[in-house]
Amino acid sequence: MNIYEFHFFDEADRRPLLDFFDGADDASALEAARTQLSHHASCAGVEVLEAGRLVGRVTR
Repeated sequence: MNIYEFHFFDEADRRPLLDFFDGADDASALEAARTQLSHHASCAGVEVLEAGRLVGRVTR
């Protein structure tokens, strides 16, 4: 399992929220990020990182 960081951002590219996810692979982390983004109406997107590596960026 890997620890992924979810860095949520708003329209002004501020970072109001940080969350963590313990997942098996990048695909499961990106899917979890999409799900978490749907719970945060004030956020425009989320960047997913694993050990400092940018896994992906999910936007609305």
